[in-house]
Amino acid sequence: MSANTFPAQIEPFKWAEQGFTWSGQLPLSRFVRIAREAVGSIDDQLIKIDCKLSMDAYHRIVWLDGHAETNVSMQCQRCLEPVVMNFISDFHLALVDDESLIERLDEDADFIVLGESEATVKGTYDAPATADLLSLIEDELLLLMPLSPKHDSCAHKHQPAVEELAEEKRDNPFEVLAALKGKLN
Repeated sequence: MSANTFPAQIEPFKWAEQGFTWSGQLPLSRFVRIAREAVGSIDDQLIKIDCKLSMDAYHRIVWLDGHAETNVSMQCQRCLEPVVMNFISDFHLALVDDESLIERLDEDADFIVLGESEATVKGTYDAPATADLLSLIEDELLLLMPLSPKHDSCAHKHQPAVEELAEEKRDNPFEVLAALKGKLN
């Protein structure tokens, strides 16, 4: 494997023992779930990634540490125009192959149990578990994606202006009732 090749699948325990690190840029198009939310052309958009695998002292927990950042043009939910969203993720994930090891983690630690996630594939008895490194990093970026992307301030092109709302002022039904009550007394 060349230094620039990003591995699709990794064997976390084997690669952590070897001190795996990777730094570089990948096209946004390789991150299918993020690319699906983008508007406009993503041909030239890149995601900068730095990551490494390490192992705890007992060789039972693999740590995936990394940094990923990109800008994604999404549709503003107010004005429906493109808005550039900046995604920066620094992550520290525990990769474990046995749920009993979760107890050893800090209570606020993020973890993945290998073999239980869509991002992992459990091998046969002879084959070690592998993990989809691209999906793990994409998951971390997806956590930053807003449910409703919008500009900090923008014109609401598809909503009536404040002046239009003032012109459409309707009679308050309670004022009408109060006026009727006054006429009856």
